[in-house]
Amino acid sequence: MRKLLIIALFLVSSISISAQVKDSIADALKIQIKTEDTDSGKIPLLLKLADHIYKSDVTNARKIAENAQEIINDHDDKSLYYTKQKAKLYQTLALCDDLQDKIVTSLENIQKAINIASSINDSVSLGKSYLIRGTLSIKNGDTIVGKNYHKKAISIFKKIKDSAGIAKSYIYLGVSFYYNPKHKDSMPYYMNLAKMYDNSLETQINADANLAAFFMFDQNFEKAKNTYENLIIPHKKLKDYVGLSSCYLNLGSVYAFLGEKEKSLRVIDSSIVYSKKIGNKDFLVSQYKSRRNINLHFKDYKAAIKDFQNYKIYFDSVNDLGEAKRFKELELNYKFDKEKEIATIELKSETSKKTLYFILLLLLTIGAIITFILIRKNNKQRLQLAENELELKEVEKLKADLALATREKELKKIVIENSITEEVLNQTLDDIKQIITFENEQERQVALKSLSASLLSEKTSKISTASLQNYLDEVNIDFKVLLDTNFLELKSREKELLCMMKLGLSSTEISKLLNTTLPSIKSSRYRIRKKLGLESTDDIIAFIESKNTVRLTS
Repeated sequence: MRKLLIIALFLVSSISISAQVKDSIADALKIQIKTEDTDSGKIPLLLKLADHIYKSDVTNARKIAENAQEIINDHDDKSLYYTKQKAKLYQTLALCDDLQDKIVTSLENIQKAINIASSINDSVSLGKSYLIRGTLSIKNGDTIVGKNYHKKAISIFKKIKDSAGIAKSYIYLGVSFYYNPKHKDSMPYYMNLAKMYDNSLETQINADANLAAFFMFDQNFEKAKNTYENLIIPHKKLKDYVGLSSCYLNLGSVYAFLGEKEKSLRVIDSSIVYSKKIGNKDFLVSQYKSRRNINLHFKDYKAAIKDFQNYKIYFDSVNDLGEAKRFKELELNYKFDKEKEIATIELKSETSKKTLYFILLLLLTIGAIITFILIRKNNKQRLQLAENELELKEVEKLKADLALATREKELKKIVIENSITEEVLNQTLDDIKQIITFENEQERQVALKSLSASLLSEKTSKISTASLQNYLDEVNIDFKVLLDTNFLELKSREKELLCMMKLGLSSTEISKLLNTTLPSIKSSRYRIRKKLGLESTDDIIAFIESKNTVRLTS
């Protein structure tokens, strides 16, 4: 009985993963093909028809696919449309090769489909190609590679939000766990997950067929029997001979476990009929082996020997060591080519990166040099501008100094002239005193005329004095404003005295200009110091100007 279970579980990977359409749909496709005038319109219809019938009539499906291939080759069109059709063509041929046990040819075709779909970024076609590729690897005994391809398919279908593709991928992935005893319990999880993504009839049938196989693992034979029996009619209606053959085979194993020999052999024979109809030798190997084990279990050794002979015939034709070796070599070659392609791309990418980095470094260097030149030029311009401004200030200062020196010279000249005028006045007074002493009237008249002429000349001195006052007001206007604003306690005469002191005149020079005595000037300075609260050693002018500095700072 243990052997029966092993045989039944070995076949689970051959369970149908996709449903077949009804004859009416196939007939409709044939009518569309006949009425289609353009080759570009015929190609997808031919490939669709081949996909629909390959599980019930693989020979005819191949002929239809080859017809589409001839049309594609005749056109030799490199457009995106024809490129996509080529990818679909290689997928169909790979499926036909797989059913006819041409595993190496199947691998070659599906690899072509993968390469084409990758080159044009056709996600739908690439996802389907990965599913077929993963199945081929599992069939050849490499479950790890098979699972990786199925996971890639799931990732692609999730990105494009293809729920039917996701469900189909999960069914494939769940089937692959049959080959790992530690993770067999994961299979129901993936089947139920597939049902969640797609509630279509074919998804439900395929998931239930795999769940029935799991019930056999769990030795829940009654549940497995009921599930398989319920799947027979849907498969017949859909003409899914691959799925029907698998259901009959596993149902035969279940009947054997339940001790129903006749039923078991009858459904196994039905399984063999459908496998021969689709020409799948791989199925026939498993079916004759299962039939032999059932006869051995029920001690029908003569029938068991006959079943073993049939098993050996198909086993030798399927298990060609050379074929398996060629498959492995081909798979390694594809892997090597892919790795070589990736390495070449990475090398080109690395070279491109180095070139880009060099260009960026060169641009940065040029930019830095240009920036340095501009900054240096800007600094030179600023320095030149600063030097020009300094020279201009120096020129203005020189002009101011010259103007001040000129004014000072003029002032001193006025002071000197005023001093001379005072001397003349004193001389005139002396002359008047002398005239008074004259007894002769005629002499007195002559002296008076001379004095008049002298007074007339004094008019010019008064005009000069007025000009001096204007000059003082003009030169010391800021200083005078400072006095008028901050030192209200000072008299006008005292402010006039301070303006002269600001010009740097001595007390003697000021006394002559103001036509007063030197003690009077000193007395005025004393009163000013007292009003301002200054000592005799304090600089009056510096004190007054400090008040202006404090006001500006505030």
